[in-house]
Formats: sequence, structure tokens, C-alpha cells
Amino acid sequence: MTTSVGQSPDRPQGETGGSEIDATPFTLSGGPLDTGTAREVLSGRLSGSQATPPASPPAGGGGAKTGSAHPTKEGAEPPAGGASGAAPAHLSRYNTNKVSTSEENPRSDAESATRQSRRNDRYENQRAVWDITTLKRVEKCGRATHGGLGDGRAALVMNTGTGVAHWSGFCFCGSIWACPVCSAKIRASRADEIARAVAGHIVNGGNAWMITLTARHKKWHDLEPLFDAVAKGFRKIISGAPWAGAPKRGVKGEKHRLGVRGYIRSMEVTYGTRNGWHPHLHIVLLTQDETADALMAAMARWDAVWRREMKKKGFEPSKEHGTHWAHVKGGEQAGEYIAKVQEGKGHLGHEMARGDLKQGRLGTLAPFELLTYFRKTGDLDVVPVWHEYEQGTHNRRAITWSRGLRKELLEDEPEKTDEEVAAEEVGGDVWAVFPAETLRIIRRVPGLRARLLDIAENGGFPDLIAELTRLHLDYETERNETE
Repeated sequence: MTTSVGQSPDRPQGETGGSEIDATPFTLSGGPLDTGTAREVLSGRLSGSQATPPASPPAGGGGAKTGSAHPTKEGAEPPAGGASGAAPAHLSRYNTNKVSTSEENPRSDAESATRQSRRNDRYENQRAVWDITTLKRVEKCGRATHGGLGDGRAALVMNTGTGVAHWSGFCFCGSIWACPVCSAKIRASRADEIARAVAGHIVNGGNAWMITLTARHKKWHDLEPLFDAVAKGFRKIISGAPWAGAPKRGVKGEKHRLGVRGYIRSMEVTYGTRNGWHPHLHIVLLTQDETADALMAAMARWDAVWRREMKKKGFEPSKEHGTHWAHVKGGEQAGEYIAKVQEGKGHLGHEMARGDLKQGRLGTLAPFELLTYFRKTGDLDVVPVWHEYEQGTHNRRAITWSRGLRKELLEDEPEKTDEEVAAEEVGGDVWAVFPAETLRIIRRVPGLRARLLDIAENGGFPDLIAELTRLHLDYETERNETE
């Protein structure tokens, strides 16, 4: 093994040396955030005639070879304030340069191309959130290094067993709500746990019911009271004598009549400019040997209690909405619940946990779609909306299991916190270690973090080194560069 160092003595400071960066700014005209327009932008249907680029490029992003996509300085303090605060002054010229599509996915098979495209979107949304987040941990995530590889250093690592490359050495925030990168990792892990647990329950003769609880919401409703009402409304359903019975008096409750083994609860939040915030619950109720009469009685009681609790808070759902029950398929199809979680669709774990992959429907946007829209348009009306979302979900749990259920279904499998899941690295071979100066360039250039991983996965070590050399990026490696 040899140690080699890629050097670029002729590289001007702050330049990448590449010509693939498209620095054309893109902004929208026509007023405040509109979900319909956002959907047009996200689906690529907005024509160029409807967008109006500014007369001159923003400061710090004007050259085709510049390494900075943000007009702010690296390590700048995040904006302060909440949902009602005005957009920070330094965002007034915000726009995101884009890596050309031909470079973004130098790809082969469709499944990997989809995964890599989503990874690029997550990294770019993370870059966007760095400038607008009110949470310090989120601002540092994927940006600050933890020192494990030396001061200010990080590495590109390839796991040859899976063929997946990743970054090592960066701090992780562990936010399932506010960080596009950590959320994807956490939700993939949770979805896998849910899929395997429910499959095991069904294979062993149990039943599973997917229950959705929704509340009426209007544009003027703040997220926090809506979130509280939905969470507390569910707790009312699964508390008290109607649910638990009165064992001392020999009275059986609904839990006993349904043979409830436990439940898994997942909170999801979307946003629409017409009706505002939409927090809602998905619950998987695991039962055994329930009768049709007991099930019908439970459905009626859940609906009545839910409507009563939402009415108290001013969020009573319409007749068409409120509670919805669906039977999860039987044991013969349990295998589909253990389908590939990363990008798979159609299994229960995916439905419950993968809120980061879901697109809003009927004019609503999923939270990370707000970030995608923001970085594509620079629409500053997104900023106070994002701040309200960040603060309304901060320190709240997205996915919870009833007491003892996870241990019962997954036996001795250790339970990890969101932070532990986000920080967990799958390991592999270190292909390149980058000093702090190079990392600053990689972080600033749109699409470059994801593209280096794509090149490593598609072309291997030689192609990665060739690209680093082409871009005049300094690195260290212990591998033979002819491998």
C-alpha cells in the first residue's frame, strides 16, 4: 500500500477548476408561496417564460467556476426567530446553482439511478436548510466534522459489500423532522423494523389494522396546537375504562376484546397554502382473534372519541374524514412487508415510516418538498413556514411503539435512538481523506457531495481519483491509484 497526496498548486483559492457548474440564477415572479406553483416547479412543468432571473448574479456566486452556491460565508450564524419572523436579510439574494443533469447522474440501472437522484436531492436540500434553520445541530449536520479523522478532515468511504459509498467524519444532527439526510437514514431503519415486526406478527396468526386519524385544519391554524390536539386525541382513545376495562371488577375492555398485542404510531405533517398545516396519525394496531362485532364496536368508538376530542379543540373533521381503518394483508403476503426499504414502495414499513419519500397530495407539500421548492426558486415565503415547522416538531417523537411491543416482536434486537441511527456508519474502505480546505469547496459546490459518491459507486476508485484530479481537489489516500 502506498500513501499518495493529490495536490493542486496552480488552483486559485476558492475555485474548483471544473466547468460543469451552471451558475444561472432562478427566481419566481408572481407573489407569495403558492402550493400549485410549487407543484409545477417540483414536477418540472413550469416553463422558462414564467421564471424571471435577476438582472445580475448574486454576490459570491457569479462565476461559472465559483465554489460557493450561497451568498453567505461558511460557518455563518443561523437566522434567529420563529414562524412569525421575517426572512433573514442575507437570504434576499438566495439562489442555488445546479450541477448539469449530465453530470448529476452518470448512471446505469434505473433503481440505483433513482437512489442516487434522491441522495443528491437530500444533500442539496441539506445545503438549503443550512442557511435558514433555527436549530444549531441541523446547521452543523454534514457541515462540521467531529474530529475522528483529524482536525477538520472527512473521508469518502466505499462499502464494497453493498457497493454503496458514503461520507465519514461529519457530525450528524439526528433530526427525523428537519434534516433531509438524517431523516432518510432514520426512517429507513424504522421502516425496516416495522416491516419485520408486523410480518412476524401476521405469520404467527395475528391481524394488523392500519388506522389513519385526521383533523379539520385551516390556513390560519398554527402547527403546534394542531399537533398537540392530534397527539392528545389518540391518547384519549387508548385510555380509560372503555379501552382497558376494569380488571378489579371483572369488566373487559376493548383492548381485551380485540386481543390487542400493541400498536405502532407514526405522526406525519404536510402543508398546503389553501388549508395550512395537516398533522395526522397512522397507527398499526396488532390484534388477535377479534370478532366482527368487537371490531365494528371499536371502529364506532374510535370515531366517536376522535370527533369529540377534535371538536373540543376546534378541529372537528368532516363526515368524509376523521378515522379510516384498513386491514393489512394476511400472512401469505407477509414477505412484501420485508421488501427493500431504501427505495421500495408498497409495504407497511414504508407507509408508516418513510415520510421523507412521500409527496404531498391534492395541493399539499411534504416538508422536504418545501426545501426543494425553495432552493429551485429562492421564494423567501418558504422561510417562515419552515421555521414554524421546525419549531412545531422539535423534540417530538415521530414514531412510537406501545410499551413492550418492540421487544416482544424483535426480541433481543437493541433499540437505538434517532441520533445513534443517524451517526451509525456502515464501514468500508477509506478511498480518500480530504482536508478542511477541500471540504469547504465540496460543501459549497452544488451537487458535488453526491456526485463524488456516484462516481465512486459507478466507476470505482480510478474514476474517483480522475475526477478529483480534474477538479484540482486535494486529497490523501493509502490505496494504489492504479487499482
